[in-house]
Amino acid sequence: MEEWVPERLPERESELEAIAKGFRTTIRSGIEPKNVLISGKTGQGKTVTARVVLQELHDYCQQQNIALTTYEVSLKDVSTACQAVGKLLVELEPETDERPKGLSLTDLNDRLFRRLDEIGGYVVFFLDEIDNLGADDDLLYQLPRPRSNGYITDAHVSVIGISNDLQFSEQLSAKTRDSLYENEVHFDPYDATELRSILDQRVSVAFKPGTVNESVLQLAAAWTAKDTGSARQAIRLLHEAGDIACVEGSETVTKEHLEEARDELEDINIVNKLQDLTINDQALLLALAILESRNATPAQTKEIYSEYKRVTNAVDIDQLTARSIRDKLTNLDTYNLAMAHKKTGGREGGEYYVTELRVNLESLLEGFDRVDRFDDIVSDIESFSSQSTLSG
Repeated sequence: MEEWVPERLPERESELEAIAKGFRTTIRSGIEPKNVLISGKTGQGKTVTARVVLQELHDYCQQQNIALTTYEVSLKDVSTACQAVGKLLVELEPETDERPKGLSLTDLNDRLFRRLDEIGGYVVFFLDEIDNLGADDDLLYQLPRPRSNGYITDAHVSVIGISNDLQFSEQLSAKTRDSLYENEVHFDPYDATELRSILDQRVSVAFKPGTVNESVLQLAAAWTAKDTGSARQAIRLLHEAGDIACVEGSETVTKEHLEEARDELEDINIVNKLQDLTINDQALLLALAILESRNATPAQTKEIYSEYKRVTNAVDIDQLTARSIRDKLTNLDTYNLAMAHKKTGGREGGEYYVTELRVNLESLLEGFDRVDRFDDIVSDIESFSSQSTLSG
């Protein structure tokens, strides 16, 4: 059910049209297509929308006898421009089955552009999770405009980039922003009505008629809209509830099945997210958990940083600067583990941010039980929380 891709995306028609418009007009005119940056949190349909656009482009170009080649490449496991270009070369060169090593970025770029000229025609790179490159943005500067920069002559190249980090642009140089941000399309979280429509589609192909009633669909959509607005989360929730109903031998999916599925998925999701975080992200999240256990959240960034330093000192890891912490807190928000609010006033006046956990403290600590490095700290928090509950 989760892997099924619908032919139409009625909830993302406006975003789909915004992405496709620049490609249609430029390809019809025979000029360089615009580059597109797609931003938004996970589970908002960014990837599937881009794939639908590319399929439409393929269909149009095939009808018009226009040469079009597209490459979908995930940058999830890369962190430098050299690694990223190497991964592109694996896709572009039939004889290359692993990332080239020992070459400079200049040599890799030269090899990339030579291959693009050999391919010719229109070439569209669909780069997922481009925010993994961070501030190492040479590829994102070079790749969107190789023809205008004189690197190639026989191909028209453009980039569709996807970022889950809403603050990603702030890490990029001005020249890269100018190159990549010709057209930015932001995906807002789905609301309950949109999620209900998406679940209706999935139910029609994955469940027998009459096994999921209206109230269950409405509840699944409402819970997810209030939490993350993620279609992926809503689909997984309904899928898990269906599995529980099947195991129990129930002929229908009930509210009780949905509640049990929500509890199980929260624990699984937290563990998966913790495994994706860096050691400093984990330490920062644990600092928030400590403050939460003391009923000291929402907390200002300076308070969180102070606790973060205690955590890093306790487990002997290199500390980030206070300036880096706000970006890290944004990353935790992207993972739906923390939530930031803007406030005004206070003793110092002006605007400031406070942050709190987005997930249940007990579930988070159970997830941290899988991270050996923080065992002693987690035990202390659990002990403190237990004593606070008893005294209360």
